[in-house]
Amino acid sequence: MAALLVQHRAAIARFRRMMPAECATAQAIDRGEPWERIARHAVEDGYAGLAEELGRFIELCLRRGG
Repeated sequence: MAALLVQHRAAIARFRRMMPAECATAQAIDRGEPWERIARHAVEDGYAGLAEELGRFIELCLRRGG
């Protein structure tokens, strides 16, 4: 599970580098908001790929009980 978390954080960091600082998704990532909230901002900002990635990770965590 730790390796998955590291991969997930790396994916978020890659998405973050592509976003302008003024978008809500980037600000939520920078503030360290919960992934569910980041995903909501991503949908609102039009970053569907990030929202899907976050959703898959959250689902996997729930399945594994983490």
